[in-house]
Parts: sequence; structure tokens; C-alpha cells
Amino acid sequence: MKGSLEKAVRDYQAGRYDAALSLAKSAVIPGNPASVGPLALIGNIHLKTGDQLAAAHAFAQAGGFAGDKAASFMKIAVRLYLALGLTEAVLKIGPRAAQLNPTDADLAFTVANLLFSNGRRGDLEPLLASLDRANPQHMALMINHYRLSGRFDELYAFLTSALAAAPDDAFLLSTRYTVAREVCDFEAMRAYETLMADPDRPDAERLLQREAPLARILWSENEALNSRPSNETRKFSAGRLGQPVPRRPFSAPGTKIRVAYLSNDFFGHATMTLFREVMAAHDPEKFEIVLLCHTERHAATQQANWPEALRRSIVPVFDLSDAQVVEMIRDLGIDILVDLKGHTMGARLEIVHLSDAPVKVTYLGFPGSVTGVDLDYVIADPVVTPDSSRPFYSEKLCRLQETYQANTALARPLPQPSTRAAHGLPQDAFVFASFNATYKITPGAVDLWAEVLNAVPDSVFWILCGADIARRNLGAALTEKGVSPTRIVFAGNRPYAEHVSRLPLADLGLDTFPYNGHTTTSDMLWAGLPVLTKKGTAFAARVSESLLKAAGVPELVADNPADFVDRAVRLAADPAALRGIRQRLESNRFLAPLFDSERFTRHLERGYEMMAERARAGQPPDHIDVPALPARSTPFTSR
Repeated sequence: MKGSLEKAVRDYQAGRYDAALSLAKSAVIPGNPASVGPLALIGNIHLKTGDQLAAAHAFAQAGGFAGDKAASFMKIAVRLYLALGLTEAVLKIGPRAAQLNPTDADLAFTVANLLFSNGRRGDLEPLLASLDRANPQHMALMINHYRLSGRFDELYAFLTSALAAAPDDAFLLSTRYTVAREVCDFEAMRAYETLMADPDRPDAERLLQREAPLARILWSENEALNSRPSNETRKFSAGRLGQPVPRRPFSAPGTKIRVAYLSNDFFGHATMTLFREVMAAHDPEKFEIVLLCHTERHAATQQANWPEALRRSIVPVFDLSDAQVVEMIRDLGIDILVDLKGHTMGARLEIVHLSDAPVKVTYLGFPGSVTGVDLDYVIADPVVTPDSSRPFYSEKLCRLQETYQANTALARPLPQPSTRAAHGLPQDAFVFASFNATYKITPGAVDLWAEVLNAVPDSVFWILCGADIARRNLGAALTEKGVSPTRIVFAGNRPYAEHVSRLPLADLGLDTFPYNGHTTTSDMLWAGLPVLTKKGTAFAARVSESLLKAAGVPELVADNPADFVDRAVRLAADPAALRGIRQRLESNRFLAPLFDSERFTRHLERGYEMMAERARAGQPPDHIDVPALPARSTPFTSR
């Protein structure tokens, strides 16, 4: 073996690559550590001859043996696989490569980020120690890992420690305030809101620039402030992303309109609870639908239960680069590209920004303007975006008259009988409820809730709150305002059918402000539970008003905070009035527009057609108000 390898090395050095490769392969003994040398030589020969894939395989095999060069071989293999776009291969060897190279923070981040994106958060835990805490990208990955693992005590301690070392770090400060919302740290939230009372102060402006757009609308319903640049939006005005891409012509009149939906939520996500039925209901005579799916692989099995026509529309793009997806959109001749994510986690907005699709639309994922991105329209309605909103949107408004929110009705589980005792609720008390995510709970919302609870002393408050740290903080805040801990009943997450079945056990839902319940509100209305909200001044703060009007119960929209408290107290004291509202919700479930997915689909399609008419006529995008179909007089289904 030694002689063959020495001869192979001489042939390699002399440029006789075929001969060298043949000799090196003959020297490989499967499973024998002595094969490291021949395998490394094989890798180098393939690099010289341009066969990167074969080289990667050889170096990966060489690195699989123990030895002082294993770390180097594995790193080479990872980089080659990455260059070839072979994610699965990187996932297979990447953790070992990163652990063999503990001082290479960039390698650790690359591998950990892939593990995170593929839902393998447990496997990235050993790599956290190698990440660079001075690098915002690395820190963001660590923070998101802790968040999605539900380890909020550890996360908050981690951020506190990091800030002790770098107290003026704008990224860490902004992140800590964001995480404060998830753990119900109301003291930190109040401090932030006090700071932002004058957003033009240098210290406030510095934090605003690092703040994610989604984080901002959790506390601000000032549309002018929400439209300011943020950490996420600035990149779309720099470098290769700076200039808008010239658009292709729209397809010819008389041909089908090709619509592509881009998302990583094509699984059992709240977005699909709302939108799946609409995607399946598109008129195949007029529209050709494509689902550009960058959903994690582990969630794709849920798509097996989708209607066959919808499954056939799925085009996986998880492993493709942004440039490759942009090219695919062009090759498919997509007329209208609809991004379903906006400024939310997992979005691939570079694809949207760089695409030359004739019309580009944002819908559903983000309740506001997707600032900075080259988009033409936002799908909305006159409640969430009245005329006064126009100056604060870079997109033109395409408003559906009845509601912007799609809803699934035919396949959505109906509530089944349940008991209060099964959920730890008193049988005879009046039960107020909130099932919104904890990050939507602001100090202002707690103030209003406490005022309501104190005015109805025999009531209890049933609230979704899973993390222990959040329960401690929320319980303490309500107790401080006079609400006994014995009147607070915490709830955890449940499978969707169980969740829908427990909702009717409450008497009245109380909304969050300024970020309302969205899917949460429609779930409550679907279950027949009245939800009380108040008027807001930005998209996210107006959603419940839109949904309540579409469900036929506009009296559940208060004019202001005082009116919110007054209406809650009056309803708690008037069982007949509350019973009448519940009966109306039951009667309207299959009659009112809110859950009428077929009607919604026709409205949405008409919006697309109006966009197409302008594009085909060579006209620039402009505000569109889609006319509503005649009201239904009979139910749209008999479920």
C-alpha cells in the first residue's frame, strides 16, 4: 500500500491525475485508518480535475477517521458541499466538522444555522459555545434557538449577562426589549415605551434602527413611526438590492393568470388555518397556482393530507438559493408573486425584491407595510387600512370590502362538548379570556384587563401563558393591580381541535392592544365566543374590528379604552345580551363573510384581475377597491 501511495503522489505531482487516482483508490482499505492518506490524495486529485462533489466525498471519508488532520479534512468537505448546495450532506457531517474546529465561529454558525432551519435544534446545542457573541448574526441565532425551545429563563439570563459585558450594544438592548414582551417583563416594556415617547432622541433612534419591524408593531400603532426604516429594511436599499429590478410583461389577455405564493408556512401553521382553503378554491379556468415552498422538510409530511390539486401545485425551493428561485419564477412565467411572510421569521424577502415578476404582492403574514421591499400591492380592507393609511404604505392598497382575512371553514374543526372542570375553571364564575401570544400583552392591555376584572369582582381571568417566567411576571402584574392570584387561571397550548373546543367555556374574550388577536380572534369567533376589542390606529390594532364586523357583531368594538371597560362590565352583568351575541355568532358562522372562503376567494381573484388589467394596459400600480359580491341569503355550507 505504501509503495502504491508514494507512486500515486509522484504521479499527482507530475500532473498524471488519472494514473494517480487509480493508484490512490487501490490503496484505500474500507474502515482502515491507514486509508486517510489515499483518501486525502483522492480529494486533492478531484479538486485539480474540477470534480468538487467527488472531492467532497473523499475528504468527508478522510475526516471520518481520527487524526490530527481530521478537522481540516471535514472543514474542506463542508465548504465543498456548501458550494454545491448539498444541504443534506452538510447536515450529515457538519456537526462533527464544527466540533472538530471549535475555534472556527463562522463554520459553527453555518452548520448551526442549517440545523436550525431544518428543525434540528437539539443537534445545534453543542455548537453554541463556538459562536461569536460579538457577531449580531450569531447572537440572533442563539436567541432564536432559546426562544423556539421555550427556554425563556435561560434566554433572559443570557441577555442580561451579555448586556452586563456590553451595556451600550444596540442590538442586545433591542433584543432584550423584544424578549421582555415574551416573558411579560412589564417594567422593561414601560421603560422602552417611555424612551420611545420621543423617537427622535439619539438613543431612541439608535434602538429603532436595530428594531425588527414585527417587534415595533407589537408596541406602536403610530403608522408614521412604523413606516420608518429598521434593521431589516435598510438592507433593501443597499448594494445589489438597492435598485428595483425591471419587470417582465404580464401574460397576454385571455390567458390564465399565473399566481405564485411564497412561504415557509405550508404546513399546520396559523397561516394555513386561514388560507389553505382559499388556495385550493382558485378557479382553475382563470388561474394557475404555484406554491413556492421553503417549508422545513420535517413539516412537509403534513402536506400529504392536502387536496391533490393543491399538492400538485407545490414546488419545493428550500434548497435553492435566492437567485435560483428568482430564475425559477421567471421560467415559470409567474404573473403575480404573492409573499405570505412579510417581515416575519423565515421570510425570504430578497427573492421578492429581486424578482422581475410583473406584479408583486404582500399578504397575510405581516399586518402592515413591508417597508423597503420592492412590492406593488398589499391585500387589505377598508377597516385595517382606511384612506388615512395611504401615506404610510410604500405599496398600493388592494382592499377587499368585507375583510382582508381569509378563513378556512369546510375543514376547520367545530367545537366539541367540554367542561369547565376539565380546564380548572369555576363552574359559576364569569370567565374572561385571552388566548393571544404573551408577546402581545402590553402594560396598557394589563391596565385595561385589571380595570375590567376589578369592576367584576366575581369573575376569573383565563389566559394562555405557557412559560413559567411569563406566568410569574404576568401574575405579579395583575396582583399588583388588585387582582387576586386565585382569580387567574393559566392555560397552555393544546392541539387545535382541543383548543377550539375549550374556547366556548369562557364568557367573553378580551383583546390585546395594540397588536390584536388575528387568527386567535377568528378562532374565538369560529367557536362562538364573543371577543371585545377597541378601535386602533394601525393595521395590527384594527384587525379584530375588521373580523368582528365581518362576523356580524360590530357592537363588540369599543370606541376607546374607557368604552372598552364599560362594555365589558355591562356584558358581564347582562347574560341575555351576551347570549344573544353568542346565538348570532352561531347563526352567522356559515352565512356572514368572515368564514366564507369561497366568497373570499372570488373577491381575491377579482383583486388579482384588477391588478392584471392595469399591468396589461401598461399602467402603474394604483389603489384598488374590490367590489363585494351581493350578500348571501342562505348559508354557504350545511356543516
